[in-house]
Amino acid sequence: MGNRVMCSSAVQTDVEIHQGYEPGLIGRVGELHGRYYAAAWGSGAPFEILVTRELCDFIADYDPKSDLVLSAHINGMLVGSISIVGRNPGPDGAQLRFFIVDPAYHGRGAGKLLLATALDWCLDHDIHSVFLWTVDHLHQSRKLYEKAGFRVIERCPDDRYTIHHDNLKMKLTLPKGNRGKPL
Repeated sequence: MGNRVMCSSAVQTDVEIHQGYEPGLIGRVGELHGRYYAAAWGSGAPFEILVTRELCDFIADYDPKSDLVLSAHINGMLVGSISIVGRNPGPDGAQLRFFIVDPAYHGRGAGKLLLATALDWCLDHDIHSVFLWTVDHLHQSRKLYEKAGFRVIERCPDDRYTIHHDNLKMKLTLPKGNRGKPL
């Protein structure tokens, strides 16, 4: 079971952050991605299968010394998740993955708290460069990433899921001594 820490933000005071795998996490995070992206840009089973398969692979090889998985819970329900793949970092650093918050809980601070906790973990583990892939036109997500300091470094057209969209690669360099920077 993962570690549990009660956290609060200015908006939502009952967000609990759990660290590490716990039963139900894979299915719930896969479901959140499938439902959210179907509504946002019309993805279907191929996208949900891909995300869930990649999450399964991540959890199967999970090393808490170099990787992180966090989940946000409100009233005992898993409402969001974020992961850092820190093993074998490439030239752009560790990868931020599987970041999702149930739309019913948007605007309540769970996403900000997940991202801030993950970036603090990166600094605590001497990871000072983090990248992610997102889809263009997800304005709330992009605003959150840019407020944290991420910048677009690459744009790639993608039509693998029958819907054309642009993928954005975003990168953040975390300087030493940056822990606790407000989002």
